[in-house]
Amino acid sequence: MAKKANGGNPAKAIVKAEATAKAAKTLTAQQVKKVVSEINKLAFETVERGMLAIGLLVLEKVFQGILEAVYSSNPYKSKTLQQVCSDVDLRVDRRRLGEWVRAAALSKELIAKKVDCSNLSYSHFAALLKVDDEKSRKKLATDANKGQWSARKLADEIGKTKVAKVTDGKAQEPGQSSDDQANKLLEILGNPQALMQDEETKNLLANPQDMRHKVALSTALRLADSLDSLIANMKGSLNLLELAKKNIPLAFMPTPQVDAGQVIDVEATVV
Repeated sequence: MAKKANGGNPAKAIVKAEATAKAAKTLTAQQVKKVVSEINKLAFETVERGMLAIGLLVLEKVFQGILEAVYSSNPYKSKTLQQVCSDVDLRVDRRRLGEWVRAAALSKELIAKKVDCSNLSYSHFAALLKVDDEKSRKKLATDANKGQWSARKLADEIGKTKVAKVTDGKAQEPGQSSDDQANKLLEILGNPQALMQDEETKNLLANPQDMRHKVALSTALRLADSLDSLIANMKGSLNLLELAKKNIPLAFMPTPQVDAGQVIDVEATVV
């Protein structure tokens, strides 16, 4: 087959164009569901199981399988874990490792109490760690497993039943959803002046333990997703305010009187 004068291959160009057109086509709803299902399956197998497996390994090797040692404030706990965390070859953040261990300990605890956890993953156990009441925790775990809830749905359900303080200083009602929490926090985060005057919210954002006990997991995830745009908007607002600070005196500076035919250097008049 003859090539074009510019050296291109017509057949190759046609194949490439067809491939490009095929790739540009939108997926059907069924195809989207299939892709999402495959992504979730891979994520579960590589990430969820991996984190839980690491947690179980540390639980057995470092804490000798003693669940109480993981939950307690035993002063030797940090020293024990520190031996592992201080190794230069460890590629896992200590805070994350601690969370994985506690989630693994919770999974063993629930299973030991005859709670079916066959459909629960690491993210489910991480969400359940926010529930202090043992009876509520077992019920939520049972409902989540039976209903095959996603970790996000479980976090939402926990948020609905958890009583916590929010930015207006009032106690959250048991029926208030985590979306309500997130909306209130996002509203005040979008108002820098109000934020800096709200000591409770400032402490909440600066203190991980405070956040853990007062904010639902789904709320925290939603906030995390919004922080980049919030920060970008705040930086843009700061630049605009700095510009306004310079322009205000210029805008209200007396207009120089100019005689006919006279030219005044405006820059020279600005001190």
